[in-house]
Amino acid sequence: MIVLRLVVYPITFQTIKEEIIKNLEVSAHKQTELITKWMEKCVSDVQRIANNPIVLIALKSVTGNVEHTELLKYTSNAMYFDYLWREQGHREVFIADREGIVRLASKQELVGKNISSKDYYHSSIKGVFYNSNIVPSDTPIENETGTQEIGFPTMLISAPIKDISGTIVGVTVVRMDVSEINTMMQNIHLGKTGETYIINEKGYMLTESRFAEDLKRLHSVEKRTALEMKVVVPGTDNLTRGISECIKGSEGYDADGYKDYRGVNVLGFWQWMPDYGWGVIAEIDVDEGYGIIYTLRDYIMLVFGLVSIGVIVIAFFLGKKISTPIHHIAEVARKVASGDYNARVVYNSNDEIGDLASSINKMAENLEEKAKKPE
Repeated sequence: MIVLRLVVYPITFQTIKEEIIKNLEVSAHKQTELITKWMEKCVSDVQRIANNPIVLIALKSVTGNVEHTELLKYTSNAMYFDYLWREQGHREVFIADREGIVRLASKQELVGKNISSKDYYHSSIKGVFYNSNIVPSDTPIENETGTQEIGFPTMLISAPIKDISGTIVGVTVVRMDVSEINTMMQNIHLGKTGETYIINEKGYMLTESRFAEDLKRLHSVEKRTALEMKVVVPGTDNLTRGISECIKGSEGYDADGYKDYRGVNVLGFWQWMPDYGWGVIAEIDVDEGYGIIYTLRDYIMLVFGLVSIGVIVIAFFLGKKISTPIHHIAEVARKVASGDYNARVVYNSNDEIGDLASSINKMAENLEEKAKKPE
């Protein structure tokens, strides 16, 4: 039992700890890989739209710069532009001219809007590819309930549109459907309490927590965790250990446990994605992660306790079995010493105590015989 507690248990605990952290690490790396591939696809989609000659033709058509009237047939082909948008699966696509006026869009209400004050326009009109962070939308877009909402999490990617001479004539802007990232985060399962999520450089969650409904009931968030919830230890302004380490740009883990945004002790692995300014966090409750080893520990302690109680009980009865005749021998010895030579030890076992009892009785008999002899 001592070997189990001092040798087997620590070795088993260390093995399970390493396996759990490895699983968290694999999950975080897998999510990072999926996000990177998704972002690369988004960038490729925007580049493909910006480089599509029909987009250039359509833009020139609506700005009155078409050199060949034969190409005007593309301007009325709204179905193609709608297909170009829907084929990629993004929320919105809009094309602005050099002045920042939206000329073509997947949503008619965007046409005519001036975007010249936007960062994505300024970057791409100078020839620079632009990729925003996940931010609250400044225009109404459809949320998860199907209603229009300002402030819904969104991401914009833009690229310059160039003519055949390389002159920048406009900007392509695509609003990404970031709910796809949520789907990726939720596709990897880590037991009953494990989850992966993304945070930004300020420690705000960018995806939905698997405990979002619980957080809503507790009024920790109003609509969603994305962009609403800063990942801090409850009752404090301190970022959780996983987040505070991650936003430093590091990769690491905590196998001892730390408080998460629910106030629950979790095991965690984190990885920073410098290209996007995001961090991927993989966590699981300590109680679930170490549940098996805790059960083993409790079992060992229970057995150890029962064995200890058994040893104490046995020792008590053995001690009583030994001490009772010893006390009896001592009492007889006192009587003999006080002159009562008739006192005898009653003990019938052939052991060391029996030998002692026989010696005391023999001594008492000798003293009794001497006492009977006349002077």
